[in-house]
Amino acid sequence: MGFWSHKKSKLSAEEVAQILENFLDGTGDDWEWDGFTRGMELESQELDEIRKKCVTLYFDFPPDNPRHYCNEQGLDVIREYIRQLRASSGSRTKSSK
Repeated sequence: MGFWSHKKSKLSAEEVAQILENFLDGTGDDWEWDGFTRGMELESQELDEIRKKCVTLYFDFPPDNPRHYCNEQGLDVIREYIRQLRASSGSRTKSSK
């Protein structure tokens, strides 16, 4: 079940971390990343800043392969956001181990 069917009105830090992790792993549903980058409701301004930065990763870190969203440096930015978000929410998963 993707986040589109989620009943909660605003996404938490943990939910944003999960969207980012799903994007990296290629396990998100078809609309998850698009919904996030196009402005899903978020619980804080900090989460919105992360969203805005993710939107520009394509331009800030152009992909080497036209089928990719950004290059490896851009993916590292996403990995760091996941670490930060999981640390702030106290959650541990494969990205934070």
